[in-house]
Amino acid sequence: MAASIAGVRNVNPSLDGVSAEQEQDANSALTELDKGLRSNRIGLQCEAVVKYPRLFEKYPFPILINSALLKLADVFREGNNFIRLCILKVTQQSGKHLDKILNVDEFVRRIFSVIHSNDPVARAITLRTLGSIAGIISERKNVHHSIKQSLDSHDMVEVEAAMFAADRFAKESKTFAASICGKIADMICSIATPVNMKLKLIPIMQHMHHDVTTAAKTREICLTLLESFPAENLVVVTLHTMSQLAALSLYDLQEQVQFLLTFLNQDPRHGVKVIVLQDLRLLAKKGPHLWTSGFIETLCQFVLATPSVKLKVGGVSVLTTVFNSVAVQLLPLTSDSKLLDLCQQYCYHDNLILASRTVQLLTQLAKSKRCPIDLLGEAVGCLQTHLILLTGGGGESEQHTELKLCLRCAVELCQTSPTLCGGFVDTIAGLLPSVSDSEAEVLCEALAAIGSSNSHSLQLVVPVIISCLESSVENSQQITQLQVYMCTLLFQAAGGEGIPNEIHELIVTCAGLANQWLAYKMSRQALRYSQYEIGGDIIKPLTVKVASEHFYHWLMGIAHICSAEMKLRHVVTDNSNVLQCVSDSLEFYQKALVSLKAGSSPTHPLKFQSDYVNLRITLLQAHRQLILSCNTFRSAPPPAIATALASTNGQEGTRWSQIVQQLEGSMEQYEELSKKISNVYWSAFDADKASLSNIDILQQSCDSVKAAIMSIISTMQLGGGSFGDRQLWTGGGETIETGVSIETALQNVSSGLNKVLQDTTNDMTSRITFLSDSAKALIKSSHSFPRFFFQTLQSTVLKLAVSPQQNANMEPISIRCDTHLAIKVEGIVQHGERPCLFRTAHSVSISATSALQSRSTQPGANTKGNEITSNFLTQTVEPHNDYFSVNFLLPFPVLGIHTVTIDASIVDVTGAIWQTGPKATLTIKSYDEVLQRQQQQARYQARSGTSSSLK
Repeated sequence: MAASIAGVRNVNPSLDGVSAEQEQDANSALTELDKGLRSNRIGLQCEAVVKYPRLFEKYPFPILINSALLKLADVFREGNNFIRLCILKVTQQSGKHLDKILNVDEFVRRIFSVIHSNDPVARAITLRTLGSIAGIISERKNVHHSIKQSLDSHDMVEVEAAMFAADRFAKESKTFAASICGKIADMICSIATPVNMKLKLIPIMQHMHHDVTTAAKTREICLTLLESFPAENLVVVTLHTMSQLAALSLYDLQEQVQFLLTFLNQDPRHGVKVIVLQDLRLLAKKGPHLWTSGFIETLCQFVLATPSVKLKVGGVSVLTTVFNSVAVQLLPLTSDSKLLDLCQQYCYHDNLILASRTVQLLTQLAKSKRCPIDLLGEAVGCLQTHLILLTGGGGESEQHTELKLCLRCAVELCQTSPTLCGGFVDTIAGLLPSVSDSEAEVLCEALAAIGSSNSHSLQLVVPVIISCLESSVENSQQITQLQVYMCTLLFQAAGGEGIPNEIHELIVTCAGLANQWLAYKMSRQALRYSQYEIGGDIIKPLTVKVASEHFYHWLMGIAHICSAEMKLRHVVTDNSNVLQCVSDSLEFYQKALVSLKAGSSPTHPLKFQSDYVNLRITLLQAHRQLILSCNTFRSAPPPAIATALASTNGQEGTRWSQIVQQLEGSMEQYEELSKKISNVYWSAFDADKASLSNIDILQQSCDSVKAAIMSIISTMQLGGGSFGDRQLWTGGGETIETGVSIETALQNVSSGLNKVLQDTTNDMTSRITFLSDSAKALIKSSHSFPRFFFQTLQSTVLKLAVSPQQNANMEPISIRCDTHLAIKVEGIVQHGERPCLFRTAHSVSISATSALQSRSTQPGANTKGNEITSNFLTQTVEPHNDYFSVNFLLPFPVLGIHTVTIDASIVDVTGAIWQTGPKATLTIKSYDEVLQRQQQQARYQARSGTSSSLK
């Protein structure tokens, strides 16, 4: 259980720079590997060499990488072929770190010296090593010359190595690609070249895409090869090379598509047709906007005419790739198009794979608004039929894949047209009792995907889901992920409202039969869909089943959150106990916050979780304070004399001065909370879209209440209606009950504000009552916790190394006041298992802020008040292979102790700045060398005078 729970904690460590201890670890590791390289035993040398890639991943900074690779280059020059082969593997595994080599010339010189060896194997390994580092030495003429010479070698090992190097250098160097093109063509056309070597030489020509002239020349050579060498293996390799060349150069992509379609119809060989269809799909992915309606018609004719089912599937896959892009809006479709005939003919084909792929194509056409025929109904009928057909085959792998494909199409249609949700939900839920567990899991996933955008459609199939869940519990079957999905569907169908007791007991019983990990997942889903009573009943027994104190506090924090939210559900209809319920809820929320802080660790700081709970606490406190202010007005309204005084002074606002002051205090509280929510939002770079929307809803609730207060204050002071400085939600108007979503509550607040401000007969008491009721409505509304609170699907962490560093005793860095301090900030962007899942780190913004902490108290120190005591510099840099580096020059003209803070932020592809951190802090001591010398002389003279007096 302890190991399982570790996977759900939010992994977002804050790495505040690289400490001196970490640097010492890097140096120690490099020194240890260096000892292994200098050993006389070949085994220890090889062991040291193979550890270098791991060292590079752990400490990917240029100084270390440059030093390590220079050592490896020395060993490569002096060692045997086996050691060289190990170093070759290191260079191949460390490709993204090669551009951090500072002394490239020296590194290449040591490697290249082996090319003059009499041993062809040593030369072959050298060529492969040079090819592996082609990205940093692509324009070295001596290397180009050696590769060309080795292509003429009589040793096959060396020739194959030269072909490998030629492929790598042609990819990187325009000059080499242009110069080697003719030689490669001559070798391919030569009778003396073996067929297996020709098959390796032809793919090199796909890299001749650097300029139009070379690409055109290469294409002509390939066309000549197709005529000269009609063998199937050579034709296949040549066609694929031409397609790769067209995909990279783009200038002849349409010509290549036309050529492949012609070849598809003319060449009778099945293997060639398969490769042609694969290449057409490649070109469809690369440039779908370049396809024409003529290409589509030709391909449809081939699919309709060919007797091979495999080729039909390949052709339909190409069409699916084309129409799953912007091309579906660009290509004109007519009612007599062969594409529509193809869809109608193969939607119900005997081969389920062909039929499902055709249904996928039909779905894409149905979603397009440019199709001349309404295919939506036909697509729905085909999908429902195939779902029934694909769930009766015993769970074969191919059939399982096609079932997922059809379900994905169904979800896409439901997102396009929400009115279709009910029909698909009925069909999918009706299959649950009769399918295997693996198929049922896929079906439940599809239902959950539909329910995430339309939860009301799941309410009609709740009896079916309950029946399946009861059956699995009564039969004492092993509880699996399938039951977790079923519980999630029940949570979604509830829509934040309470679940009946019998279903509540069923879910808790199911969680009791499951293992601890699955039970935890059920409780997590309960919190995500506002079912806190069930979540609390499931999570409490788990707190005594973990082997770590951190996990215990984490689970206790969740249990306290469930108790806090359940207190808010106890608000009665007339809202008479709302303040007491809020007070009880805040008590449990404070306990939850303490538990989360106790459960934090350096590897799992739980920062987002603590911040989110703190926001929830502050929001409830703000609502409570607003209710108290409104209650004060109703219990102690302005005295009768206030009206007379206001009329005498001509200032209507003085009549309501007391309540206005209290409301302004509440408005400031909401404004501060809105800023805190914004800070939390922009720190959650790795959060999924739904989690960010959840945070945004919190900010919307603050802004809406703040705008309502501002509007009411405006009517008090000016006598008119103003809607504040924020846009409110529109629509709604129903009575707010406990468990209603916060979105609905906000809509009712907006509509209620419109009515209050437009009704001139309402007195001030009714408007104050409206504010109180609005706060109570938001308190009673159901609140769900975001997925990012429990899971981090994407992990992006910045790791910084700042130089200079303070010593181990953390003494300040001394610098003369008349000079500037050069600060170098290096860093890497570390990714998790699924990088760039939600957003990508396009660049990194580094800021350096200096501030004076204490002035020097030495006699003669400059104490001018107009001296600059703070600086703020910022730079934005794009990481290269996840590495970045910036430099700052900071002045410290004022003598004393200064603090420099280095802060890093991620900038995504849209230009938004995410305050992810980390931060590094340096302490600087600014001194005056002249003043210091004078003080030293004064101390020396004082000591000299003391010595003379003693004598």
